[in-house]
Amino acid sequence: MENLKISAVILAGGRGQRMGTQNKGLVPLAQQPLIAHVISRLSKQISRIVISANDDLDAYRQFGLPVIPDQLQNYPGPLGGIFSVMQGEPSDWLITVPCDTPYLPLDYVQRMCAHMNGHDAYVAHDGIRQQSGFCLLSRRLLPQLEQCLQANQFAVYRFLEAVAAQTVDFADEAAAFVNINTPDDLAKLANGN
Repeated sequence: MENLKISAVILAGGRGQRMGTQNKGLVPLAQQPLIAHVISRLSKQISRIVISANDDLDAYRQFGLPVIPDQLQNYPGPLGGIFSVMQGEPSDWLITVPCDTPYLPLDYVQRMCAHMNGHDAYVAHDGIRQQSGFCLLSRRLLPQLEQCLQANQFAVYRFLEAVAAQTVDFADEAAAFVNINTPDDLAKLANGN
C-alpha cells in the first residue's frame, strides 16, 4: 500500500433531502459534525483526504482539507462528485466514504487495498448488501465514468456493475456501515439504538 498513490474522498455533495435539506455532513452527533467523525477515523488510515461538497463550502474548509465542488451542473450525486475529484486529483486511485457514516471501519483503507488484484474497481460488502458509497476506483476508469454521466446514468451501483467491481467482505464489521439519512436515524444513533 505504501507505493500506491491513493486519495480518499469524503462524499458530502448531496442535497440532504431526507434530512430536511440540512447538510448531512454538518449535522451534529455527540457534539461534532458527522463529517468530523469520518475525518477522525479516516485520517488514521490515509494521509491524503479531500471533501466533495457543493454547499456550505466555507464550513467544510474549516476542517483543513481540500474541498472540491462538482464540475457538472445539477449535482448528479455521488458519481458526479467522484468524477470531479478524479479529474483534479493526481492520485492513481480514489477510495470513497460517505460523509454520514460515523463508524467507518478503522481498517477500511487497508482492507480494501489488500484485495487489489488487477481489477480497476472494488466495493465493500457488509454481508447483506453492497455498500456502493465505499469503493476503491482506479483513475483508469475516468473515461467510463464520464460516459456514464453523459448518458445520465447517475447510480453508483450501476457504474460499479458496469466496470465489474470486485467485492470486499466486511461482514464482520457490518455495523460500521450504518449511515444517517433522516432525523430519525440521527436520533436513534444518538440514543444508542
